[in-house]
Amino acid sequence: MSVPQLLRELHQLITQVNDSTGKSESTLTGISKTHERIQSEIRSGMSPYFRCKLRTLYGTAGDDAKRTLEIINHSLEKINEVKTLRSNKRVGRALTSSSYVAEQETQQGTRKSTMRRGVLMSLLQQAAKDLPVFEKTSAKQSQALVGCISAGNNYHAKLADQVAALVETSEGEEQWIMAEVASYSIASTTYVVEDVDEEGKSVRDRHTVAKSCVTPLPKHKADPAVMPNALFPVGQKVMALYPQTTCFYPGLVDARPGNVDSEYMISFEDNSYVEGYSPALEVPQRYVLAWREPKRRHRH
Repeated sequence: MSVPQLLRELHQLITQVNDSTGKSESTLTGISKTHERIQSEIRSGMSPYFRCKLRTLYGTAGDDAKRTLEIINHSLEKINEVKTLRSNKRVGRALTSSSYVAEQETQQGTRKSTMRRGVLMSLLQQAAKDLPVFEKTSAKQSQALVGCISAGNNYHAKLADQVAALVETSEGEEQWIMAEVASYSIASTTYVVEDVDEEGKSVRDRHTVAKSCVTPLPKHKADPAVMPNALFPVGQKVMALYPQTTCFYPGLVDARPGNVDSEYMISFEDNSYVEGYSPALEVPQRYVLAWREPKRRHRH
């Protein structure tokens, strides 16, 4: 769904909130007036009539409040969708926008490439900070793609969503990269994805990959104090976006986020160290995913 469509739906929801709030205020006024009448007219206890009337009014007020809360929560979901779409578009389009390219045309060689990469890295970090925190409001609310909780086999990422995709590199090796969904085929269960890193390229690399070779990124951050189950445990093998790159590498969770604003500490596999792992590096929740072993038979 596009941002304009989401904003139209959000406007309708806000109108519904106003209507629901007005109805609630009317009910609360009725409750207040009923209590005033009880205080002024009844000296020897509450009559069955007023007891029944108050019970009905309080029941209506409770139903009104639940309905208003549902609309507000739906509105917050739409706001988060808009933020996610805009964040993805900033990352996915900024480096190819005509204004950016025009600004950099005076730069040469390595300088231009370095600035492009710097912008991309900044956008990826900002997208991780902007990821909304999951707030559970009902027992039926799905927790899919919250922290380390997977979306399930029936889920497929939407157009322009950012994902980790297992692709074949120019050297013939398989690598998990940060990519953007260009399309998804229900018939063949395959994605067409675009590499977000276009350093040294005039156009983005496109890859057609099986659904099993794509891992959606989390849609929400998990609050460690509220949903510790939505965070990978210490010692868990994961794949995480290596700092200042757009590739996911295997590593171990050295420490979990302490709060919604902190990051994982990940020790990446590295044979140059005696232990086989690098010193722990910070990686945001958005870029720490369940490890999946590359298998060539999955490739399309």
